[in-house]
Amino acid sequence: MTEALRTDLYQLTMMQAYWKSGHNPEATFDYFVRKIPFGSYLITAGLSYVLDYIENLRFDDNDIEYLLSQGFDSEFLEHLRDFRFTGDILAMPEGSIAFPLEPIIRVTAPII
Repeated sequence: MTEALRTDLYQLTMMQAYWKSGHNPEATFDYFVRKIPFGSYLITAGLSYVLDYIENLRFDDNDIEYLLSQGFDSEFLEHLRDFRFTGDILAMPEGSIAFPLEPIIRVTAPII
């Protein structure tokens, strides 16, 4: 299993529903922390790892086989096989101070 399957199966189910309906709007997601355990702020770090993960996100043959065994549509899985991130990412610079509920990373991309 690759990193691509480290998600809630519901997300992939919804992605398939959007794909089947031909509905592919652009969406924006903000990534933030709700509560900071030791104080009132944090220092951003490791953002390059997140960006690298998104840039290299792929579904391999084992992922496709697993999803097929879970009842996903084979045509949709062919779409996943060719998946590449095509959106935009805005991120706070490394070492920035971030507060609870403040977006650290904002991703805007087609929903599928």
